[in-house]
Amino acid sequence: MKKKKLYGYLFLVLGTIVLSVLLLSRGRIEFPRIEKHHHTEKIQTSSDTIKALIFYHAADYFVYQGRVIGYQYDLIKQMGEDLGCPVQISVENDPEKAFLECLTNNYDVVSFDFDMSRFAPEYVEQSEPTAYTYPVLITRKGHTIDSTAKEYVVHAAAKYSNILDYSILPNPERWTLEHHKEVTAEDLFEMLADSTIDYLVCNFNVAITMLPFYKQLSLGPRIGENFPRRWVLNRYNTELNETINKWLREFEKTPKYQQMCEKYLSRHSYVIERSFGSKRNNISSYDKCMKLASARCKIDWRFMSSIIYQESHFCTDVLGMGGSFGIMQMMPATRERYGITDSSSVEEQLWAGARYIASLYRIFENKVDSTEIYYFVAGAYNSGPGHILDAMALCKKHDGDYQHWQPVSEYLILKSRREYYNDPVVKCGYYPGKHTVNYVEEVMNRYNGYVITKKEE
Repeated sequence: MKKKKLYGYLFLVLGTIVLSVLLLSRGRIEFPRIEKHHHTEKIQTSSDTIKALIFYHAADYFVYQGRVIGYQYDLIKQMGEDLGCPVQISVENDPEKAFLECLTNNYDVVSFDFDMSRFAPEYVEQSEPTAYTYPVLITRKGHTIDSTAKEYVVHAAAKYSNILDYSILPNPERWTLEHHKEVTAEDLFEMLADSTIDYLVCNFNVAITMLPFYKQLSLGPRIGENFPRRWVLNRYNTELNETINKWLREFEKTPKYQQMCEKYLSRHSYVIERSFGSKRNNISSYDKCMKLASARCKIDWRFMSSIIYQESHFCTDVLGMGGSFGIMQMMPATRERYGITDSSSVEEQLWAGARYIASLYRIFENKVDSTEIYYFVAGAYNSGPGHILDAMALCKKHDGDYQHWQPVSEYLILKSRREYYNDPVVKCGYYPGKHTVNYVEEVMNRYNGYVITKKEE
């Protein structure tokens, strides 16, 4: 009897210990170990998506042959692919706004370079290095430094914070740095080419991106030590940040990382040379007509350009599936509505396309967040507005945020399943939405690239 009581107490104690361990570990997320070849299981974030912000930097984010690429863009996309988690990338070209986003929790990753010595660690958490660079002096070819000058002014964009070393230059004690809060690195290159200024400083990877534009400028000496570029991470994402840092450490050892550096950060980069070898602001030979049509219809000509590239690559005689035709790839019913025939000129097709895009814009104008309306318009151009409205209705029914594209896109994909396309709120039935979601991502990535690099008119 005493033995039975003893066994009972022991069982109770052991059970209590096991239960306590389970309770203490409950809610802990085991993030994936980064394998040598990056075959990992899916991870979960608070929104199932890694939200990233890239500050526009010439080599980090640009449009090449109609496709968005760039060092930071590719690096973040590669991370999402390796970790099995989709990424949602936004771009900012205002340094003040990008800086402020580093102090919020709106993004999981912010790619923005600034001086960490200004902040206490508890306010900003940085990642492992994503790349290394160093400051260089840029001058005009043939320019000689006047040894009798009392001062030499080096101009820098925004808040250039890296330590400069003038010891390699003549009269090092006479060199000073002047910041231009409202001027970009690209603006400074223009000022230098126009002889408005004589010297500017930028990081090496900016220099190799911009110099193909300006044959009259030359790469001067290094005037500072190597320094790492890092991401700013959301300090509340403890487990995710550990995973990101582990991925960065492991990815740096791979051949793919070396290829990425050669592609974007090398002075002999073929992508940089071909992308920036000639300075031009146009997207296609039809820009003038698109700008006129878009302005009259009150839409962004760069969005229209991205749609056209996605549809036809600016080819004028393409015949697509379902009878879509021409540079805008309009379907027969849409062409008929806007008076377009097989004999219509390209200009007539562009005017009709602008009117059609404007009509889609009006459908969503008061229904969705104004900052994301072009996501919905792009989706509607591909699938027709009915399927997008169905996805919004499903999202709203399930208490989702139906005014933003990300949650709506999830229900657009779900419209391929019987329980969703048979739902009473659905008016247009079955639809395989994955293709449209990919279409929207490509159109908007390209459009965001155009917004950064092409002037609004």
